Formats: sequence, structure tokens, C-alpha cells
Amino acid sequence: MSHLAACRQRGYAHAVRARGYAHELGRSVSRSALYAPSPKDGEVRRTALPDTFDGIRFEIGRMCQYVKDARKDSVMLEHCRQVCAEYLAAAEERAERERRPFDRNVAFLQAAEAWCRENYVYVNDPPNIEVIQTPRRMVKWTRVPPEVIRHITDPLLSAMEDAAPGFDARRYTPPGICPGDCDEGSCLMVSHCVCIAACMGADIGPFRFRFGGNDGTLHHVWAYVRCGGKWWDCDLTEPGYRLGDHSGFEAYEEVEVEL
Repeated sequence: MSHLAACRQRGYAHAVRARGYAHELGRSVSRSALYAPSPKDGEVRRTALPDTFDGIRFEIGRMCQYVKDARKDSVMLEHCRQVCAEYLAAAEERAERERRPFDRNVAFLQAAEAWCRENYVYVNDPPNIEVIQTPRRMVKWTRVPPEVIRHITDPLLSAMEDAAPGFDARRYTPPGICPGDCDEGSCLMVSHCVCIAACMGADIGPFRFRFGGNDGTLHHVWAYVRCGGKWWDCDLTEPGYRLGDHSGFEAYEEVEVEL
């Protein structure tokens, strides 16, 4: 968590432990901003965040609000239905072929993780700016037509051809991706799980954000979801990780998304 982690350090642990953070905001951040519905398509909101516990609580509160709103978002629900339909048919066939048990609920969780990991790319926020995108916006990022992406990236692709003669830009298809830092990656994953539980009847939940850090700080966040009788970590920011993996930290804290 880029800017907030750098600016607030020890305050992060305090804010996460304070489960009633949403009710302890000071005058520096308005309650109307905290509880406002998620931004609509094309809408950008700018909120000045103080370098105090209030700023941290506000960010966590907005992450939780985005997840709650995603559960009722038609774009997210239809998207998750498609993700599950494509993944579960192949997963069930593979389990039958390999003669191993098939847990449908775990397969739902795997479907969410597989899509998010394939389409999400970790990028740092700009200096001194904390960006939080809605899950709906991130999903729509992946639907930008390849022709549009190619038009934007043509100068870069041409430079790559000049630098590496073996690279043929004409044979390269730009992927549909959604960029964001760990706040957005964890929000995207939790939102997928919440939507799948809502629209597919999957037995998944509760849903949490898990924080980790060292030296008295908590500076990283990822999704933490219960399914199949156990808790699963999902950190999309590490390309080599798979469902259940997470980095080792000295301290951990969790915030449950109360739906």
C-alpha cells in the first residue's frame, strides 16, 4: 500500500486493529465520503487524506464499500458467471480424467483466482497519490479492444522492433489487463469471490483483507477467503504465487468485509 504505508507506518497497524474504524473518523474525512456509493463509469473522486489514522481508516472503508457494491453490480455479476462457466467445465472434466475428487466450491474460488491472476498487473501508485479503482472499472479495463491498445502502444512497439530486430510487432496481440497496486488487486479478488457467492450460489465466505508487515508497520494487503473448510490466501501482486501462497511477515492483521 504505497502512499499510506510510506506516510503512516505504525499507524496502519493501529487502524487495522481498530475494527470500529468506520465509526472513529475525525473531522478531517467526512462520513459522507466514506459511505458514498462507488463511483459510476467515468467518474473520478478526489479526497484529501490526512496523514493520520483517519486517512488509513478511510482507505480501508472504501475498499470494503467497493466490495459490497460489486455484489449488486450487473457488470460484475454477469462477468463472474462467464468466468465460472468457462473454468468449471474444464476443471470438472480434468478432475474426472485424473480420477480425483472435485470440490465445486473450491473450483469457484480457483476460477476467480485464475481470472484475476491472468488479467491483473501490479503497478505502484503515483507518488503521494493513493488510487483505488472499483472492481467494475478494472474488469472493464480488460475489455478495451486490442485495436485501441495497439494504437496507443504503436510507438513503444516500433521502438521494440528497432531495438530487437527479431521482434515482429504485427504478430503481437496486446492483452487486456487491469493495472493497480495491492489495494486494488485484493479488492478485485475479494469482489470476484463475493459476486460468485451471490450469483452462483457458491459456499464461499467470510471474506477478509489480510495485512502484513515488518518493523512495526503493515504495508501490504491481499485477499483472504474461507472456502472448503479452510482459509485461502491470494496475493495477486507476486506473479509466481498460486492460490494459498503469501509472503512471510512479522505481523499480520485482518479486516472482515461485513456484507
